[in-house]
Amino acid sequence: LKDHDAVKQLGSILKTNVRACKALGHPYVLQLGRIYLDMLNVYKVMSENITAAITHNGEQVTKQPLIKSMRVVKKETLKLISCWVERSTDPQMVLDNFIPPMLEAVLADYHRCPVPAAREPEVLSVMATVVNKLKHHITPEIPKIFDAVFECTLEMINKDFEVHPEHRTNFFTLLQAVNYH
Repeated sequence: LKDHDAVKQLGSILKTNVRACKALGHPYVLQLGRIYLDMLNVYKVMSENITAAITHNGEQVTKQPLIKSMRVVKKETLKLISCWVERSTDPQMVLDNFIPPMLEAVLADYHRCPVPAAREPEVLSVMATVVNKLKHHITPEIPKIFDAVFECTLEMINKDFEVHPEHRTNFFTLLQAVNYH
């Protein structure tokens, strides 16, 4: 998964799946169920590769085409999850079958990531979408979500108010969702 063409193709496949999800809504669960765990594993691998590249070569490596494509794969994965959760009609099924592996993969990656520039702001917006859609069903998972994102995001946004604007906006969207529900 370090071949640029393969990574670009993965991004393209995920974009197609996002469009299919938007068109189909909840019935997309049949396709998502087939690819979900593999998709989360690819997300983890992309995260590890991006973090390793930044650690070895500095933040300027994020401008390289391969790293950009890896970030597209991560963002499209998050977009697909968010899109489907938004359109799902069975909150309990979402909570039981899709949220636990997603929380494990996505939140663990976000929290462990030693390089703030490699953290995807979309993680925060996906969590806000999950909270908004699942409402009281997700309440038991809120401490786990906050353990993973609260402190590390706050460290990113409280020193300089001009860096990480997407993280800032999505963080407050998540806080708003939690307070509302």
